[in-house]
Amino acid sequence: MLGLALVASTIVQVRFGLRPLARLRSAVGLVRTGETPRIVGQYPPDLAPLAGELNLLIDANHEILDRARTQVGNLAHALKTPLSVMLNEAEAGEGHLAETVKSQAAVMRDQVQYYLDRARAAALSGALGGVTEVVPSLDALIRTFAKISQGRGIVGSHSVATGVRFRGDRQDFEEMLGNLLDNAFKWAESTVAVSLDPAPAGSGRIVLLIDDDGPGLPDDARADMLKRGRRLDEGTPGSGLGLSIVVDLAKLHGGVLSLERSPLGGLRARLTLPSV
Repeated sequence: MLGLALVASTIVQVRFGLRPLARLRSAVGLVRTGETPRIVGQYPPDLAPLAGELNLLIDANHEILDRARTQVGNLAHALKTPLSVMLNEAEAGEGHLAETVKSQAAVMRDQVQYYLDRARAAALSGALGGVTEVVPSLDALIRTFAKISQGRGIVGSHSVATGVRFRGDRQDFEEMLGNLLDNAFKWAESTVAVSLDPAPAGSGRIVLLIDDDGPGLPDDARADMLKRGRRLDEGTPGSGLGLSIVVDLAKLHGGVLSLERSPLGGLRARLTLPSV
C-alpha cells in the first residue's frame, strides 16, 4: 500500500509540476502563430527567467527585421533614384543611343526591384508571428485590378471565406497575389475568379486558385513560364519577373506555385502557402 501511495503521489506531483511548462509551451505557440506578440502570464520562479529570455529573443528578432527593412529601403532609394534620372534624361533625348539607354535603364530598374524584393522577403520570412488575413487583401487587390481593366469589361470575384489566414508578412502575400491577379486580368477575356481549394485537414496549408478565361498556355509551356525573365508574350510590356517573384516568395515561406489549365478555359495558378 505504501508503494502505491508513493507512486500515486509522484504521478500527481509530476502532473501538477509540469503544468507551468505546458502553459509556457502554449504561450510560445501563440507567439509563433501570431496570436500574441510576446509571452504573457505568471510562471513559477524556476520558469520565469526562461520566459523572460524568450521575450528578449523575440524582441531581438523584431529589431533585426526592422533594421533589415530600413537597410533595404535605403538601398532601394540609393539605386532607384539615379536610374530614374537616367530614364528621364533618355525620355527627353532622341535617336538610337537614347532608346538604348532607356530600355537598358528600365531593365536595370526591374532587376534592382526584383533583388531588393527578394532580400526583403528573405529577411521577413524569418519573422516570428507574422499573420495575414487573406480576404481583406484579396478584396482590395481585385477592386484595384478591376478598376484598371474596367474599359475591357473584366469581372473579378472570389469565393474565399472570412477567417482564412496566411502565416507570413502581408506585403509578401500581396506581392504574390498581386502578380498573379495582374497576369490573370491582363489575359482574361471577361472573367477572373479566385477560390480556395480545400487542403487536407491538419495540413497547415491554404491553396488559392486564380483562374481566368484567357487563351491559356500549352502543357509544355507552363513550367517554362515560371523561370525568371520569361513572358507569355514578348510583345507585351513587362520584365517577365512577375511569376518568378511569386515562385521565390512562395518558396521562402515553404509554399509552391504551379500552373494548370483552368476550368474557365484559360490559365489556373495554384498557390500553396502555410496557414494559421
